[in-house]
Amino acid sequence: MLYTEEAIKKRKERTVKIKNFMIVLIYILLVPLLIYNVTLIVQAIVNPNETPSMFGIKTYVIISGSMKPELDIGDIVIVKSAKIEKLQVGDIISYRQGQSVITHRITEIILEGEQVQYKTKGDNNNTEDSGTIGFELIEGKVIKKVPFIGNIALMLQGKISIVTIAIIFYIYIARNGVIKKRKNRRRMKRIAYEKEKNQ
Repeated sequence: MLYTEEAIKKRKERTVKIKNFMIVLIYILLVPLLIYNVTLIVQAIVNPNETPSMFGIKTYVIISGSMKPELDIGDIVIVKSAKIEKLQVGDIISYRQGQSVITHRITEIILEGEQVQYKTKGDNNNTEDSGTIGFELIEGKVIKKVPFIGNIALMLQGKISIVTIAIIFYIYIARNGVIKKRKNRRRMKRIAYEKEKNQ
C-alpha cells in the first residue's frame, strides 16, 4: 500500500464520498419516514375515531391468531379503502368493532333493502363472527401482507418513539455540523501556520 501524499489524499476523498453517500441515504430513508408518521399523528388528532391513511391505504398489525395460517401474529396488513375496492365473498377485510379493528374474511354478503351487510369469520375460528358488519364500519380490503415486522411497527407508531427518533436525527445533524466546523477551523489554523512557517 502506497503512503504518498497523493495516495493518502485519494483515500481521504474516497472516505469522504462514502460518508456523504451514507448521510444522504440516511436522510432519504428517515425524512420520508418522519413525514409519514407526523402526517398520521396529525390525522389521528384531527379524526380520533378514524384510522389515519395515506392515499386510501391503511396498515394494521395482526395481534391474534384468528386468521392463521393466512395471517400470523406480528404480520402487517396493507388495507385499501373499501370506497376504492369492490368487496366480494372470500375477501379479507379490516373493520371496526368498538375501539378495536378486526381483520377477518367475508363469508356472506346480505342485501337488506338498500343496505349491504357482511358476515365475517376468522379462518382459524370455529364459528362466524356474531352479527353482521355494515359498510360504514369497514376500513378496507387487505391487499398485501408484510410478515413478522409488526412488533417493530407497533413500537414506531408510538408518539414518544417518533419524537425520540426525530430528536436523535436532529442531534446527529447538529453534531455533524459542529464536527465539520471544528475540522474547518483546524484546517484553517494549519494552513495559516504553514504559511507563516514558509515565509
